[in-house]
Amino acid sequence: MPMATVLCVDDEPTQLMLLRLALTRAGHTVLEAPDGQKGVEMAVDNQPSLIIMDLMMPGMDGATAIWHIKQNVSTKHIPVLVLSAYVKGDQAKRALDAGAEELISKSLILTDLIDKVKNYTS
Repeated sequence: MPMATVLCVDDEPTQLMLLRLALTRAGHTVLEAPDGQKGVEMAVDNQPSLIIMDLMMPGMDGATAIWHIKQNVSTKHIPVLVLSAYVKGDQAKRALDAGAEELISKSLILTDLIDKVKNYTS
């Protein structure tokens, strides 16, 4: 039985594949969205246990998507971890101000990410 449902929002197919492999290997169900707008829609429709959000995406960026998720009464309780190459600067500050729980660098080792997912979903 899956441990948690994790929504991964990233415009890079390779990054989504790596997350899917690592998270499913750890027993989680993985949902994927290619941009912020679809991520917001999927959060509302699927009510995942956790969201892993990239910041820099075409269309709606990650910080804006987090703001929409945290403003919605049906999704504001869902923890959002930002996984981005840009964990410093204006975009990162906007993500935290919007309600992200944590900023994680994409250079993080995947096993460390799995531990973080476990902390937020158990």
